[in-house]
Amino acid sequence: MNPSPRVPQIVLLSFVAVLTAATCMAGLTLRAAEVGPGVGDMVIFKTDATAPFGSPERLVASRQLQASCVLDIGMMQKSGGSLVVEERGAVSANYYRVHWAGPRTSEDATNCGADADLVLSKSDLNSLLTATGEHSPDEGVELRLR
Repeated sequence: MNPSPRVPQIVLLSFVAVLTAATCMAGLTLRAAEVGPGVGDMVIFKTDATAPFGSPERLVASRQLQASCVLDIGMMQKSGGSLVVEERGAVSANYYRVHWAGPRTSEDATNCGADADLVLSKSDLNSLLTATGEHSPDEGVELRLR
């Protein structure tokens, strides 16, 4: 009994389908890694805007060659200031090097100062963005350039 001449075609088509699916999955994985804040994006705390809620949240930010400091979101909502994303993947894929400029980040000795280079996680950046009343990058809206 001879195999049908269509068997090699079916095997070839199956191979092409699997290869196409694998290529699509690899592309989606790469795109998923790119979601989130990009270099040059900003999170702005405006003193003239009413914050959507007063946040008691305090985030710990790392600083190169210095002690960590605290970003008191409630204080930043009151005093104003901005964070600019300067580098993606500062420590690993989900960490960012950002620059803070503003009056203060907390009321105590944990204040980062009026000008600081910080390392924050993607989760921390999303929390800060939410506190400004903007949408989270995870919801499909990028941080807005100002």
